[in-house]
Amino acid sequence: MQLTVRPFAPGDIAGYIAYVTEMPKAESERIGLAVDRLPPAGKMAADLAASLAEPIEQVRSFMLAWCVDGAVIGHSSVKDIVMGQSGRMHLHMWRTDLRGKGHGPRLFCLSALDFYERFDLQSIMCEPKADNPRPNRMLSKIGFPLLKTYVGASSEISLVCELNRYDIRRDIAERYLTLYPVR
Repeated sequence: MQLTVRPFAPGDIAGYIAYVTEMPKAESERIGLAVDRLPPAGKMAADLAASLAEPIEQVRSFMLAWCVDGAVIGHSSVKDIVMGQSGRMHLHMWRTDLRGKGHGPRLFCLSALDFYERFDLQSIMCEPKADNPRPNRMLSKIGFPLLKTYVGASSEISLVCELNRYDIRRDIAERYLTLYPVR
């Protein structure tokens, strides 16, 4: 299997919208998605298309598609970008049948390194819901330091809940990919 990341494209928008709007209730609760705050699908599509058309030096958020053998299976995003300084990273594997196969850590590290390079970042943090076992287990397994646990919302479409803040260090992502290379 070939694992790659690439900038999100207009053809990826429908898959993203299907993922967030068709998510089972238990899944949305697990990840802390405030379903009642989701804009209508048409507005989501228009907003995503507009963001994809922004010049790279003006973006405040950016998405990468996670691909297995060329097929999009999820995404990572970085938001609150301060060019040359920092950003906040999110991750979502859309394909439930591919979870737990070891793809997520590699795709996450590839994404983090892309964001560091693309936006000349000095730091990235990731804040999954504290009681969401999958991303917390993955981030810990990779070796990213847990900085703190606090109550907040990780995005405008998230519930206020307990979050774990991880320091997504470039050197740790590089080391992980050296130890567990992308095939």
